[in-house]
Amino acid sequence: MTGMDRHTGRRIEGWPHVRQSIIDLLTTRCGTRVQRREYGADAPDLIDRPASRATVLDRFVAIATAIDRWEPRVDLTGFRLIEATPGGHAAIGVEVREVATGLAQSVEVAL
Repeated sequence: MTGMDRHTGRRIEGWPHVRQSIIDLLTTRCGTRVQRREYGADAPDLIDRPASRATVLDRFVAIATAIDRWEPRVDLTGFRLIEATPGGHAAIGVEVREVATGLAQSVEVAL
């Protein structure tokens, strides 16, 4: 699949396009896209919640649900909590396997 780089406007494809799509998906609140209200993840709604094990687990569930529903080009293989601040922000490493190539990849998302 081919797309447009959101920063340069240039054409991108392959893993860079998938990576950009995953970040867009996970940082978009459900209900904010016109004519695609279901698109997005619940993860942005968890920002500012206390940094607890329950909040981290809620974020992981929100990420897994969104990827399973909206990104058929990858299979989710795991998560890494990179950082969680007392103020409720987190950086999470999302581990995936590209369906087309079978390659393991990682995406870091700040939520």
